[in-house]
Amino acid sequence: MAFWQLEQHPAEAVALLHGSHPISYGELAILSDAASARLPRRRTLGFLSMPNQVDAVALYLGALRSQLHVPLLLQSDLDPVLLGTLATHYRPDWVALSFAQKAPSGYSPLPTDPANARTGLVIYLRDGDIPLPPPRDRLALLLNTSGSTGSSKLVRHSAEAIASNAGSIVEYLGLNARDRAITTLPLAYSYGMSILNSHLHAGASLVLSDHPLVSREFWNLARDSGITSLSGVPATFEMLRRLDLAKQRLPLLRTLTQAGGRLREALVEHFDQIARQLDLSFFVMYGQTEAAPRISYVPPDRLAGKIGSIGIPVPGGELNVDNDTGELLYRGPNVMLGYAEQRADLALGDCQGGMLRTGDLARIDDEGYFYLTGRAKRFIKISGNRINLDEVEAMLARELNGLFACTGSDDDLVVFTTPASLAEANTVRQLIQQRYKLFHGHIRALTLEDLPLMSTGKIDYAALLALSQQRSTP
Repeated sequence: MAFWQLEQHPAEAVALLHGSHPISYGELAILSDAASARLPRRRTLGFLSMPNQVDAVALYLGALRSQLHVPLLLQSDLDPVLLGTLATHYRPDWVALSFAQKAPSGYSPLPTDPANARTGLVIYLRDGDIPLPPPRDRLALLLNTSGSTGSSKLVRHSAEAIASNAGSIVEYLGLNARDRAITTLPLAYSYGMSILNSHLHAGASLVLSDHPLVSREFWNLARDSGITSLSGVPATFEMLRRLDLAKQRLPLLRTLTQAGGRLREALVEHFDQIARQLDLSFFVMYGQTEAAPRISYVPPDRLAGKIGSIGIPVPGGELNVDNDTGELLYRGPNVMLGYAEQRADLALGDCQGGMLRTGDLARIDDEGYFYLTGRAKRFIKISGNRINLDEVEAMLARELNGLFACTGSDDDLVVFTTPASLAEANTVRQLIQQRYKLFHGHIRALTLEDLPLMSTGKIDYAALLALSQQRSTP
């Protein structure tokens, strides 16, 4: 059964905790149906802001349960100008926002949802009575491809795709009704969404928290709530290393999961050792929003011998490498229907046929474990030679044991580092020059206090590229 069919679990079991207030599966089912009942009784497109609040989760589930409404999940801190631009482009039938967010022009609150409400979500309906063409029946969910940038390129997902991936995650993580996660990632981000989905599928629970990972309040809440798992992107695990996870005293913790980008090998080794010391299972995973989102994982008992691998396909999925291009190909029931770049695209059918070209280059070892070797488009040319920026980052992380981010343009390789890496600019430039036989004038090494991150925790390469164009080597 799909994760939004909440009645499959005991009604009294805890589904969500917001602060110290528990919401049972029975209560969540009632809240979800009541939330969707506030929307027009026809097939609609909506924009749904996803703060870590019960009301947002309820409306998300209610839309799926109704089989009428197709929400686009949005970051709760999306810039209002970007929100307005996106609304003008797609003209959603309704927009659900937290009270602190400003509604786009041309939308008015429901009479029962005053715009100055201080709690929950406010639902705004598009002004005018003329309905726009409805989304195709099979379409259930839209996700943004670029986090908080407000891009108009959206991923179209069917109900089957997100439900099947939730089931796969439950299977390989071994989730059960006793598990409890906590929000460390935005719910509108496909990774954060999948944590919610998979825990609901298992009859487990999720703690909704707005406290930053580095705060005492977060760890007190995690401890008092009895969480059994922690999830994060590479930046999260950089922070966990500095915080010293072993000192946080989480007696019920049994699982760590990492995705959202390549974790440098030194950190994989570090957390593999920590997991063994604390009797935890540490899962290194790989996925894409286009796959709802999990594609592969490394079984924890194989991690030490497969450092750098993205592992094996999730249950129900299949991975291959294109013999001609070296691109990683994925096939499975969780693959998107296709992209949308305008409202008319919501009427499109399945453009993928269950197959996804990931855009990542990969190799496979003799045991069937896959390794990424770079991005098909993360290349620049220096003196006519193609340089894989992901490969340079991985090499620097391995050799200098730090966090590095590479960007640039042809004949201008720019490496950003932070003081925490303890790597001097000259050392970085010399290593790259020696390793790749490049002229030193084509290499710049710049230092930032912190690397810019998107709301998903991934490195913001667009921001770094802009900085690289503004700054020159000291």
